[in-house]
Amino acid sequence: MEIVKKRNIIRYFDGRLEEKEDLLVDEAPLTIYFNGEELVTLLCTPEYQDELAVGFLAAEGLINRREKLEKITVDREQGLVYVEYKGNARRGELFLKRYITTGCGKGTTFYNALDPVALKPYRGNVQVSAEKLFGLMKEMQRRSELYLTTGGVHSAALCDTEKILLFREDVGRHNAADKIMGHAFLNGINLDDKIFLTSGRISSEIILKVAKMGIGMIVSRSAPTELALKHAEELNLTVVGFVRAGRLNIYTGRERILL
Repeated sequence: MEIVKKRNIIRYFDGRLEEKEDLLVDEAPLTIYFNGEELVTLLCTPEYQDELAVGFLAAEGLINRREKLEKITVDREQGLVYVEYKGNARRGELFLKRYITTGCGKGTTFYNALDPVALKPYRGNVQVSAEKLFGLMKEMQRRSELYLTTGGVHSAALCDTEKILLFREDVGRHNAADKIMGHAFLNGINLDDKIFLTSGRISSEIILKVAKMGIGMIVSRSAPTELALKHAEELNLTVVGFVRAGRLNIYTGRERILL
């Protein structure tokens, strides 16, 4: 399935109107079926749909053990993902708590922001230098080919303190985060010594997704919200924003940034 579409547009430039071909990122619905029941429909960039479905389910507390994941079936043409999992204890109560996030594409999440079942304060020991963060952010921007082509997506990356390990893009930054989480879940990647990079603002739901992954540091070229920082302090996370042009802002968790 193509994720970049062509469209003829009219552009105003230097006092003139001109017709030209433009490249646009595709946005498509993805419906997740969990143990045979329709759960949710997400609007997303139609790639890595298995990772997105698994990451969303893990972030929402519906799955938590890879060995219980029985089967994933993706129908790319219809935009459907079927996930079979041994265990479905919290599904009913989660539906009562669904709300719309601030994420692009009207992201959906199911539970109370500080659900004690899902969230625990970070207890890891990741540390990184400011100079390394500049390098990692620059590398993420270099990899953002879909953004450079269309200008219509957010980027996310999973890093250690030296390099980018995994990179994903999506029309929704929350989807990009879920794709990272889904890949890590499916491949058994330990996350408590990793760093999460994002190109977009650090909102409260992104903080909560990172906390659910067990990652202790989130870094962005943009700004956090006040609620995001409140959650970060409660969850012992390091938040770094405005990483660009040799400067950055440390909002929480200063002890993990080496100078």
